[in-house]
Amino acid sequence: MTSFNSIIIENIIESLDVGLMVLSHEGKIIYLNKAVCEILGLNREEHLGFGWGELFITDEISNAEFNQVVLDVIMEQSIGLKHVVPFRPKGYVCLKRLSITSSFLTENETDIGMVFLFEDITEIYNAEQREKKILSRNVELQKERIEGLDSLAQAVAHQVLNPTTVIGGMANIISRKLPEGDPLKRDVQIITEEALKLEGLVAAVRTYSEIPKPQPVEVHVRDFFIEAGINANRILSRIGEAIELRLDCSVDTMMVGKSLFMTAVVELLLNASNFTPEKVTDVHVKVESIFKKVVIRIIDHGMGIAEPYLGHVLDPFFSTKAKGVGMGLSRVKKIIFEHHGKLTVESPGPGKGTTVTIELPCPENNCCGADV
Repeated sequence: MTSFNSIIIENIIESLDVGLMVLSHEGKIIYLNKAVCEILGLNREEHLGFGWGELFITDEISNAEFNQVVLDVIMEQSIGLKHVVPFRPKGYVCLKRLSITSSFLTENETDIGMVFLFEDITEIYNAEQREKKILSRNVELQKERIEGLDSLAQAVAHQVLNPTTVIGGMANIISRKLPEGDPLKRDVQIITEEALKLEGLVAAVRTYSEIPKPQPVEVHVRDFFIEAGINANRILSRIGEAIELRLDCSVDTMMVGKSLFMTAVVELLLNASNFTPEKVTDVHVKVESIFKKVVIRIIDHGMGIAEPYLGHVLDPFFSTKAKGVGMGLSRVKKIIFEHHGKLTVESPGPGKGTTVTIELPCPENNCCGADV
């Protein structure tokens, strides 16, 4: 039965895609499976019994990181060490990327050998590198787009504000000089109102172009959103409306530029209220950690967004409100971008509510706790 069990174990090991190498306590190779021979370019019959050093350490340069793994295992005497290192098999031109996991064989609490698992992750590594380059390029393009929009916004603010102010001022002067009941008064009043709209547009554009870089500090998530709800309700109370905020937070803290990020969140809460017909808007805020990101979802049950509009709601100057300038969500998007985050807006359709999602990178110290 023991022999039969050994055959089963050996067949299983031989069928693995992961390479297995066993070294004796003296560093001699005592076992190689088929996969490790393919990964490392070895021949089982030829290389069994070789010492690690004489087989792999041919000079000080070739596969230095790879060889250092074994030295680390020997020096640190640790179980489960995992490394990702470059490796070039003898006679190969291209580098491979290997994931190496190491452990020890023990008997009666005495180390009798070392075990190494090798996985060829070259394709995965190359795919990740390509993805990083694409993401980096997309970030650069987004940055260029925002910088271009900033320049345009500043130019618009400068070139439009002065003539708009003159038009509004002159219209007011003419209106005061016209006698009461003159039919031209109404026409001049329209000019004044439109000039004020232009001034509002210029002010919104200037605010967008002057959004500063954030100075991140650690904030307590629950307290932050409670404060955001209070700030939003202070504004909404002027028109007899309010927000009922329901918080669902599994993240204790996050790193943001507090005042700047507060501006963005309050804008989103006000937007939820604006597109809800009820006087009191129910808003669900959910904050969680997913794959080393702080993910914030702001969910309302209001009028929703029709499919033709959904792809444009973050564009500057786009608005479905008669008196809207269309810069609110654009400002929010820029603030999130300055935090190295991502903003998305989703809606199943009219009357089905809207979900705004903010993704922020987690700091290196993993302030948001364990990932889901």
